[in-house]
Amino acid sequence: MLKPSADLIIDPKQSRYSLVVGVAKRARQIVEEAEKNGEILIEKPVDLAVHDFMDEKYQLVENPVVEDDEDGASAACGQQDAVLTEESGDPAGEAEDIVLE
Repeated sequence: MLKPSADLIIDPKQSRYSLVVGVAKRARQIVEEAEKNGEILIEKPVDLAVHDFMDEKYQLVENPVVEDDEDGASAACGQQDAVLTEESGDPAGEAEDIVLE
């Protein structure tokens, strides 16, 4: 059973919640890609997603939480948006960004 430490995958300033959401989003992408290509996955999609983050193929980029307005209501409901960024092999350094909701 794979039990990597979250501290090895994310920076100390990053949210563990965003890591969980990012891994889940990547696992869903892996399943969709496998179904589209007619592949059968031997390894669990979550394990593959965790390895993608450990191997730095993907990284999380968190957007800051929006501060409360005058009424004390937070526009972001206290949650952080995270962007899943795919590290491409392209020398130009272009990466695919996926906003996590």
